[in-house]
This record gives sequence, structure tokens and C-alpha cells, in this order.
Amino acid sequence: MAVMPSEAQQQAIHVDRRRPGLALLVALLAAVPYAIGLVLPYYANGIHLRPADQTIYAYDLGTMWPYDTALGGVVAFVAIVGVPTAPFISGGVAMWSLFMVWSWRRTLTVTEVLLYATAFAVGVATIAWLATPLANELLTWFWD
Repeated sequence: MAVMPSEAQQQAIHVDRRRPGLALLVALLAAVPYAIGLVLPYYANGIHLRPADQTIYAYDLGTMWPYDTALGGVVAFVAIVGVPTAPFISGGVAMWSLFMVWSWRRTLTVTEVLLYATAFAVGVATIAWLATPLANELLTWFWD
């Protein structure tokens, strides 16, 4: 004979595994290496204003801000580790968000759905940014 717990015990045993804020935080953190390692030096050092006939490879990334500051080593580490792993993390967050919305669709609040949708959008946008010509140029410049 099976002993069934009461409703109060079932609610106490239930662990809430919905974490839409965590999904959004991870999606935003996956975009950080691109932002501080590639885009920030590109715009902060005025490279986007270069003449059209001048190539981006004429500039040495290691001698530019923020790489030439005291935090340059940290920025370089975040960029070197984060740039190759960001698409995988972003894809995982996007799939995780879709799965959680589908799994909990009957019990999610509107705020939770919006947070998951935002995390999904940030994850997909991070991956989609890699298909742009600017990303191609910046990534080649960074790894060169």
C-alpha cells in the first residue's frame, strides 16, 4: 500500500526550477566578450572613422584601449575565452528558455515569459551578430 503525502507536503517538497532571471543574466554575460573585447575597442579608439581605403589590420589591437590599461590582461582573457564559447552558451540559453516556456507554459507568469523571451532574443541575437560583416572583420582582426 502506497502512502500519499498531503497537498501541504507536496508543495513543501516541490522545488521551483524556473529561473528566468538567471537565463537572461547568462545570455547577457555571453554577449560581454564581444562587447568589451571587440566592439568597445573598435568604437572607443575611433577605428570606425578610418578612411574607406584603409584596412582595419593596420591597427594593433594590443596597443589600444582597454587592452593597454591595467585591466588589459583581464579584458584579453575574457575575450580569448569568451569569444569562442559565447555562441555555444547563447545557443544553450536560447534552447533552455524555449524549453522552460514550453514545459511550464500553464503556470508561468507574464513576467517570467517576458524574461525567458528576452533571454531567447539576446541569445539568438548574439549568434546572429556573428553573421554580420562587422563581426567577421572584428573577429579576423582580433584573432590576427
